[in-house]
Parts: sequence; structure tokens; C-alpha cells
Amino acid sequence: MEPFVWTDKFDTGLSEVDAQHRHLVVVLNRVAELYTSGSDLATLAPLLKELTDYSHYHFETEERLMAETGCAPEHAREHAQIHQDFFREVQMMIVWARENPGEAVPALLRYLTTWLVHHILGSDQAMARQMRAIAAGMSPAEAYRREEGVSGHETDALVATLQKLHGELATRNQDLAARNEDLEAARQELRRANEGLELRVQARTRELEEANRQLTVEKDAQKALIRKLEEAQNQLLQSEKLAAIGQLAAGVAHEINNPVGFVTSNLGTLAQYVDKLLALVEAYENVEEGLAERLLQEASVSLARREADLEYLRDDVRDLLKESQDGLGRVRRIVQDLKEFSHVDQAEWQQADLNAGIESTLNVAWNEIKYKARVDKELGVLPPVTCIPAQINQVILNILVNAAQAIESQGTIFLRTGARDGWAWFEIRDTGKGMAPDVKKRIFEPFFTTKPVGKGTGLGLSLSYGIVSKHGGRIEVDSEPGKGTTFRVWLPVERSEPPAQKPVRG
Repeated sequence: MEPFVWTDKFDTGLSEVDAQHRHLVVVLNRVAELYTSGSDLATLAPLLKELTDYSHYHFETEERLMAETGCAPEHAREHAQIHQDFFREVQMMIVWARENPGEAVPALLRYLTTWLVHHILGSDQAMARQMRAIAAGMSPAEAYRREEGVSGHETDALVATLQKLHGELATRNQDLAARNEDLEAARQELRRANEGLELRVQARTRELEEANRQLTVEKDAQKALIRKLEEAQNQLLQSEKLAAIGQLAAGVAHEINNPVGFVTSNLGTLAQYVDKLLALVEAYENVEEGLAERLLQEASVSLARREADLEYLRDDVRDLLKESQDGLGRVRRIVQDLKEFSHVDQAEWQQADLNAGIESTLNVAWNEIKYKARVDKELGVLPPVTCIPAQINQVILNILVNAAQAIESQGTIFLRTGARDGWAWFEIRDTGKGMAPDVKKRIFEPFFTTKPVGKGTGLGLSLSYGIVSKHGGRIEVDSEPGKGTTFRVWLPVERSEPPAQKPVRG
């Protein structure tokens, strides 16, 4: 909005003065635009200060030009008084506007508009005419007197400007009224929408409460199902353990029968040796009964000594006793390893020596391995690993037995261990027939097996994968037909949550 529109009727003919008038008009129109858009006095204050500061500069220009032209002194005093009255009136109205912002701001705007019109069309046009008359040779006094009867068109211009301003304000007020009606209608619609929304929220809340109740019921059912699954998994683990023990039972019995057999044989031989020794002792006792028959008795002792072969008996008794002790130690170790392996279903976390677990498991499975493969061990230095030892031993056993069964005639099984960056690992590599890619992809699936019916359950590697995942570890598999298979199992040294990842099948 521009309530003050510049026309050629405002030109005074003084270029410097007209340029300053144009700037005053621009600032005044900016004040009017802010006011009609709803701004308050605080927002208008910077523009009002700019207007008064520039007016002061403009008035100094006019008074300087009048002095340079030689205008009549009374004219110069009147003009300067008009300037002073302007500053005083503006300051008074600004103070009043702070106390009565609703009434004073429009009054201030009207005053500025009216004053500027009168200033340009009135006093400044008169000043310009006197300056032109003086320049043409008229005396300052005569030029001043001639202006007393001259009337301008400032009133008509002022009325036109005010009418334009009031028309703009009326249009703005009508727009505001229409907007208020639209706003009220929108408020009514919003109120109805809020009422409907509250009803929908209430209905949705009831639905969510019912859904939460159903979710709670389903959650409880899921907990019960998880418990049943855990029980089933424990039973499956126990079944696989029993299957493994059954598979190894004949071999273990053979391993035990070997030392028991030669211990029994040794005990029979020892019984014969004892009989001979007792006969020799009896001969010595007879010597003591009478010296008369000494010669006869010495002959008897010599005969018993020769029959007993005392020198051979002395050496052989030591060997028999040592061999019997070794055999009984072998039986004791096998029984102890079986005892530890039989505790697979116990879920007690503890620090364990993986190397010791490999040694004991190898001892249990030895009869399954010794006729088909040579075992090459390279066990590194490992930190204690927090795990369930019996379950890790079952993983070792499953992989060992598979390695032995993968070797068709004769081969080698390599056992290696190591540690790196908070992880411990063990590796079992065989020189067996290896696996095709399609088989390798499925080895961890439950009940998948390439063995003949009745030779395997297909659960060994599946359970092994579950055990390793439970320990937060992973299994890497590398296999190629005709070149054997390598299983590497990684376990965190410290207990960690199981990672959400699939096995790496290298």
C-alpha cells in the first residue's frame, strides 16, 4: 500500500530538495504499509526514527539553501519554526502512542501524511517560488510579500491522499472481517473434528487395550512354547548324546577290554609265580628244622630254586606289575572321560581348557579313529574359555567322528588350536572325500545326512551349530571333493550373547 503517491505537482524545481522529498515519501509509505499489516508501535519505532532523522537532515538543507539565496529573514524564521514544530509534535505523539497504541498509531500516521503534504505543497513550494523571484532580481522582502496572497493545491492533494489511505484501510478491514468469518467457520469445523477425533481416539484406545490384552495372552503362550522348545532341545541333546555314546560303546568296550585282558593274564602268571615263591620259602623253612638233614635239604632248596627260575621271576614280576598298573590307568582315564562326556546336558558355565577337552574327547573316540587315521596335533597356548565344557566336548566329538567317517581307507586328522583378539579357536581337518557344494550348504540342517539309513541321525552338526551359537561363537567350513574338509570353531574367551548370524561356509 502507498498512501502517498508522488506526482509532478510536488516538484519544487530544486533538485536537491525534491530528491529528499522523494525519500521522505518512501519512508512514510513503509510506515503506512507496516501499520496496515497489523504491526504495533514497537515494530514501527525504527522507521519512525529513520523518518525524523532524515527530516532533520532535510530541514538543514532547506535552511541552508534559504540562507544562501538570501530569503527574507522573517521567511527564514517562519520556515525554521515550522521545522521545530514538526519535531516537537512528532515526539509528543510518539509518547502518546506508547500509552494509547490502539488510537495513537493511526493518528500519528495521519499527522505525518498531512504534514508532509502541507510541507511540500505549502511552505516548500512558497520557498521555491521566492528563491526563483530573488534569482530573477526581485528583492527578498517583495518576494516574501507576494507569497502572502498565493494559495496552492495542497488541500486537494491532502484530501485525495487521505481518501486513498482510508479506502485502503476500509478494504483491509473488509478483508479482515471476511477472514475472521472464515476463521470462525474453520474453528467450528475444527471443534467438530476434535469431537470426532476424541471419539475415534477413545475407540482406538479400546482397540489398543484389547490388542495389548491379546498380546499379553500370546506372550504368555509364547513363553510356555519356548519352555517346551527348550525341554525338547534338551531331550534332543540328550538323545544325540546317547546316540553318540551308543555309537562309541563297542569301541570303548574294546578299549577297556584290552587292558583288562592283559591285566587278567598277568594276574594268572603272577599266581603261578607266587606258588613257586611259596615253594621256595617252604624249602628254606625246612632247612631251619634240623641241621642233620642239612645236606638233603640243601639239595631240595637248590632244586626248588632251579624250578622257580628266581632270576627270571624277579625281573618279570616287576614288568607284570608295571604293565598291570598302566592298563588300570588306561581304564581309569577312559572311564573318567566317559563320565565327563556323559554330563552333556548340564548347563553350568565355567572356565575350561579347550586343549584338555580335545585330549579327553579324542581319548573317548580313539577306537573310532585309530584304525582309519593318524592324528597330527598342534595345540597352541590358549587362555581359559568361559563355556559349558561338556557341550563343547560334544561339538568336538561330532566333528571328530565325522572326520573319521569321511576317510574311506587311511588318512590323517589334523587338530590345531589358537587364540586371537579375545577369541579362541580349534580346527579339525581331515584328508577324507570332502563335500560337494550342494551338500555343504545343508550340513547344518536338522536330520540332513549322507550316511545310510540307521548309520546317523543327521542331528550331530545341527546340534553342534546350535551349541556354538549359544556360546556366541561361529563355525567356518571349508571343503572340496577329493581334498578333505576343515571345520574351524571360534569361541569368545569371555561369555557373550549369541550373534544373529548364519554359519560361514568358506
